[in-house]
Amino acid sequence: MNQHTMLTLAIGDLFIPDRSIDLPPKFRKLLAPQPNSTPSNSKINQVICLGNITNSDSTLQFLTNISPQFNLVRGEFDNPTILAQQSTSPNKNNTIPLCNKFVHDNLKIGYTNGYQVVPRGDPLALAAIARDLDVDVLIWGGTHKVEAYTLDGKFFINPGSATGALSFDWPDNDNEEEEQEEEHDKEEEETKKEEGDEKDAEEEKTKEEKTEEKESDPKQVLYDVTEINTNIPSFCLLDTHGSTCILYIYTHIDGEVKVDKVTYTKD
Repeated sequence: MNQHTMLTLAIGDLFIPDRSIDLPPKFRKLLAPQPNSTPSNSKINQVICLGNITNSDSTLQFLTNISPQFNLVRGEFDNPTILAQQSTSPNKNNTIPLCNKFVHDNLKIGYTNGYQVVPRGDPLALAAIARDLDVDVLIWGGTHKVEAYTLDGKFFINPGSATGALSFDWPDNDNEEEEQEEEHDKEEEETKKEEGDEKDAEEEKTKEEKTEEKESDPKQVLYDVTEINTNIPSFCLLDTHGSTCILYIYTHIDGEVKVDKVTYTKD
């Protein structure tokens, strides 16, 4: 079989102009078509946009011009009619799909915005989607948090938000967790008063059991942003060849672009 390298840009959750004015200028410069060569970026073979643009004709045009092939799935806040009108694709009358997939060499790669996943970003729910699509690699969005991990031998990629747009889901979840922790602490104090030191020993055992459960988590995290950087601008480039996917993660922090590399090989 004749195998060749394919470079795919995965980008999404831009929310222009709703939550952000534009892509970071350094991202635009990196992704812009090369001057004096071709109408598109000669290095990038195709673009996968995970939606939530949400209403910027110029941004959609910019993404379309990056490569010869542009693929789009619908985000939760996208208006399919507006996207179809703004798109320069010949398939204007077609509806924007919720998910799609393609095959390159030995890798089957699927992609979706992920807003239909409940709970949001849940690894087991995403694993079910990957099985339904019959793919080795699943790219999803919706959480605005860039990450990459393997689960059940499959590779899961979230390119985050290309503009660093705020996600209103994460703060709500964090507050919920804090409230649960506060309630749990109060319950612990009451229990200690009632049952004394014996209960303390039992709680220590419970904590140890929870730690063991976390350590036995089948999800292998290959890349994850810290809590303080969950709303940083980011996108991903997938370099696929044969059974291997080399993932380049671009993040924009303090005015500088940082690149991290993660490698996945299908068994």
